[in-house]
Amino acid sequence: MRKIMNLKENFFKYFYFENKIIYLIILLPISLFIGSIINNLFIIIIIITYLFQLQKKKKFEFNLLFYLIIILYLYLILNSVFLTQTNEGIIRAIGFIRFPLLAFAIAYYLRLEDERYLKPVLQTWFIIFIIVSIDIIFEFFFGFNSIGNVSNYAGRLASFSGDELKIGGYYFGFVLLALWIVNKDYKKYFYLYLIFFLICSLLIGEKANFLKSLFITSIFLIVTYNQTITKKISFLTLFLVLSIFFIKSTPSFNSRFIVHSFNNISSFNYETIVKSNEHLSHYHTAYEIFKENKLFGIGIKNFRNLSYDDKFNPFENVNGGSTHPHQIHFEFLSELGLIGYILLFGILIILISRGVRQYLNNKDILSFIGSIFIIATILPIIPSGSFFTTYTATIFWINVSLILRYKKIN
Repeated sequence: MRKIMNLKENFFKYFYFENKIIYLIILLPISLFIGSIINNLFIIIIIITYLFQLQKKKKFEFNLLFYLIIILYLYLILNSVFLTQTNEGIIRAIGFIRFPLLAFAIAYYLRLEDERYLKPVLQTWFIIFIIVSIDIIFEFFFGFNSIGNVSNYAGRLASFSGDELKIGGYYFGFVLLALWIVNKDYKKYFYLYLIFFLICSLLIGEKANFLKSLFITSIFLIVTYNQTITKKISFLTLFLVLSIFFIKSTPSFNSRFIVHSFNNISSFNYETIVKSNEHLSHYHTAYEIFKENKLFGIGIKNFRNLSYDDKFNPFENVNGGSTHPHQIHFEFLSELGLIGYILLFGILIILISRGVRQYLNNKDILSFIGSIFIIATILPIIPSGSFFTTYTATIFWINVSLILRYKKIN
């Protein structure tokens, strides 16, 4: 009985924070499933509290990264005001600043008191991630998840994301943070957890996010896990072979991952390839839009308005119209133009470089996690969600905060 009381006392002591905003940061991944309103409410409260803290301590920080983000923000607003045809694009541009501020805020709180809050936050996120993983397995076998959500798309799982079917993006966004906890606290079971996470990512049925998850976990394993390179490569090769066998032998996965990737290619000319895949038709339309709007693009959220125009869809029997181009490079080029593209990628390159240097100089694995997540996000060709949606942006800037939290760079 005394042991139980001591365990209870230690638990509440470990998860009791004088700084109550930590609880909102802990619950931020759950807010992603509840909806954009709650998610944005969490973000706004975290940011306001953070700004008050800075004002109180007079600890405002201005560096090159900060100034570039401000320049990008002003560019997005001006670009939307003059080019976007709807109020939604202008509102989206004005609201963009909350995401970089969220990254700075999370970094600030994770850094407080010699990173006292870092492990409790990430351990709680790890528990949430495990619950989501179990829920994915449950849905795969029973056809519905633990709260009754059913996917309306054959071959894909919904889990806690419901009708929006965005669980693959969530998994891609938090899998490395889960592996960081495993590497620290459950190291002897590392390969078991890694296999479990990769299987869950595969079963979700989103091939783009599965490929990205496989990419970042492979890099994490090869670079940071302390074992011979032969064992690491052997493990990855075996998993890849078994995954291909599973996909080929399972009709629904074979259809989604292989057959639908390139439909009905009769010849390898450009037009035929574009027609063979829906995403490629979006890419082509985005490129056609970019060719006519090279410098400034057409404005945030304006792709959905112009992409159905016949002049941007020159091929017969194919239309690349959609809400967004489904690829981050084509999204930036078509909606922001070369100026916005260079500004945004300048910021991302600085972040990647900073995270890698912090890992090489100080062995800060979390900084490295942030860097390889950004690299995977901007991989060319592989489809992606819209960068400026609340769901995607929240996950992205949470990973950026891992780089910003570390200050001891040589």
